[in-house]
Amino acid sequence: MNILCPTDFSVNAELATQFAIDLSKRSNGKLYCFHSYDIPYSDRSLSTSLVDVMRKNAEENMSIFKRKLNAQYGEAHTEVRMGNPIRITKEIVKKHAIDLVVMGTKGASGLEEFLIGSNAASVIQNVDIPVYVIPPKSQLKPIKKIVLASDLDLKNKERPIVRLRQFADLYGATIDIVHIKKDGDDSTENEAFLERVLGDTPHSYTAIHNENVENAILNECESRDADVLAAITKRYGFFEGLFHQSFTSKLAYHSTIPLLALHEPK
Repeated sequence: MNILCPTDFSVNAELATQFAIDLSKRSNGKLYCFHSYDIPYSDRSLSTSLVDVMRKNAEENMSIFKRKLNAQYGEAHTEVRMGNPIRITKEIVKKHAIDLVVMGTKGASGLEEFLIGSNAASVIQNVDIPVYVIPPKSQLKPIKKIVLASDLDLKNKERPIVRLRQFADLYGATIDIVHIKKDGDDSTENEAFLERVLGDTPHSYTAIHNENVENAILNECESRDADVLAAITKRYGFFEGLFHQSFTSKLAYHSTIPLLALHEPK
């Protein structure tokens, strides 16, 4: 598995790097890390000398980062680029056939900040591969249980389910699918589809009819002692609703649980 881990050399980025190292070792894959620096649009008139200072600082920080990384992991691919981090992420994903992006979050509000306008949210919306988001205070430990929260018709979503299965199999984890039913949903078809796609990967399927989607998912994650929350993203709807800003007070629990963002097929 080829794994990409952007870094800004912060404590939270360092935490995400530890998760990326673990995944790379488990999958016998390659690890790619990059740091980008960019000039704010309002400061485009900065002199060449100041840009050179920014580049030099970035390269010095990456040199320190690489020494630590090599001591823990071995040889990893690292680079420093000037430009927009979202654009650079997309370019590296394509160039190196990246399978998974691992990113940290920052701020006391954890997932709320990540999902509302941050780089991680932008990456999720701009790449077609899974993005593993590591909130502050996450603990690197073997994953035993993944809760996939969805209100989608899963039987047409084979690609994200296959990717979730591959991720779970790295840890021997169980997948608990929690489906929020809508009127007219056919749970039988979803269950049959999941049996076929997930195969021997341990899993369970629970269909819940609940008007309050957010509370239903939170309760299920807590009661099942989930290690990772997975969700299939779509441009509008469940994913955004689940982590809407009004939901801030309920995110305290999830701020310690990594989130695996999968993508709905186009």
